[in-house]
Amino acid sequence: MAADGARVSISTGDIKARDREELIRDYYGRICMRLDLEPLGDSELRFDTTTTMLPGMSVTRASVAPMAWERTEALMSDGNDDLAVSWIASGWRFRSKGGTTVETLPGAPCIMPLDMRWQAEAQDGDWTVCIQLNRRLLEPLVRHIGDIAPDALRPDTPEARLLFDYVHAASRTPLTPQLAALVSQHISDLLAAALGTTREVEEIVAGRGVRAARLRAIKQHIAENLSNVRLSAETVGRHMGMTPRYIRRLFAETGCSLSDYVTDQRLAMVRRRLEDPRFAGQQIADIAFGTGLVEPSTFYRRFKARYGLTPSDVRAAGRGPSLE
Repeated sequence: MAADGARVSISTGDIKARDREELIRDYYGRICMRLDLEPLGDSELRFDTTTTMLPGMSVTRASVAPMAWERTEALMSDGNDDLAVSWIASGWRFRSKGGTTVETLPGAPCIMPLDMRWQAEAQDGDWTVCIQLNRRLLEPLVRHIGDIAPDALRPDTPEARLLFDYVHAASRTPLTPQLAALVSQHISDLLAAALGTTREVEEIVAGRGVRAARLRAIKQHIAENLSNVRLSAETVGRHMGMTPRYIRRLFAETGCSLSDYVTDQRLAMVRRRLEDPRFAGQQIADIAFGTGLVEPSTFYRRFKARYGLTPSDVRAAGRGPSLE
């Protein structure tokens, strides 16, 4: 079994054509996923997948051919009662054993319990993201975990959007075993928040996964807007739909104020540009101004305090030591 944080990649492009269908159907489908796979129409089985192993769950991102996935009676003999939550480009057409059919919107999530028979089809698998987790991670947090509908996650809610953004980021980020455990907890909390937690654990969930995902989203917005001299808790709050007070509190809990975090990110960008030959002809003051540092005296003082060198020293020395 792969260690927590390990990543496993499978691509049909790496498999000889004569072995491709058998390997994907038997190994990846029936053995790994415990599902029967069937291409739709005239398409061939095509998979390009990367799975990250986490405690109690896995996160997969992939590009696949149009196909159907089926959880059959024979495959259910494994006793697996995990929950799979999957997003795919075209949306899902999900049909349960009782004949109920649910169609999700393009890119919207579908919940697929492995303790029941079902078939799911997708006409466009240009991209897909999936988490498969042990339902015991959610049982203390979610009401009636066994009665969740396939389309119970509303894609337009802030909680569902945070869940997808976090899962998508986790699928692309190398993880240590210690970080993998934290990511697993955050995903469980975000999924619980999106599904509806029990009253007793609402505050716990809000204080763990939801806050972590919101902080990550805020930092991403900051990284994309460092050149905006008006960047502040107020402007970030308007963009993220959060109050400035809440944003300041999120940063305070990390031991760093929002203002200090933004300044440190701007200083780091300035240093990277000073060490980059592409910016060799640009004045230092112009580089600083372009990253939102508009007060020259404050910039020079903070830069030297942060790195122990003046901006001119860094430029003269060429590429210096790591910024961390």
